[in-house]
Amino acid sequence: MKRKVFGFTLIELIVVVIVIGILATMAIPQYLKATERALSAKAKNNLGLIAQAEKLYRAENDTYVAAGTAGELTTNGLQNYVELNDISGDTKWTYAVTGDASTFTATATRVAPTSDAGTIILNQSGTWTGTRTIK
Repeated sequence: MKRKVFGFTLIELIVVVIVIGILATMAIPQYLKATERALSAKAKNNLGLIAQAEKLYRAENDTYVAAGTAGELTTNGLQNYVELNDISGDTKWTYAVTGDASTFTATATRVAPTSDAGTIILNQSGTWTGTRTIK
């Protein structure tokens, strides 16, 4: 009588491991790109908040806030107009604002180490520039 044997052969297990490896090599780069796009979107949102605060500040004081870095954004008058705590606590980007009475430029710079270093810039007219992809 023939006895039935249940289980997988070594060849079947190797094929499954190879297929999983191929899928992983395709999925990991896509995941990394998606996380960088999400981080860029967060930086754009934060720059939009800074721009909104600048415009509200100008409407009340007839001037833009002259300058500041991420740590100073919550102490230079902008925090009275929008919630900027998330911006000063961001560890993936550094933010800076430069300008004068009639213009401002808000800049987000990606913190190293990353292969996707770069900047995103927003000015008072709503123009986006920088070295990162702006969508």
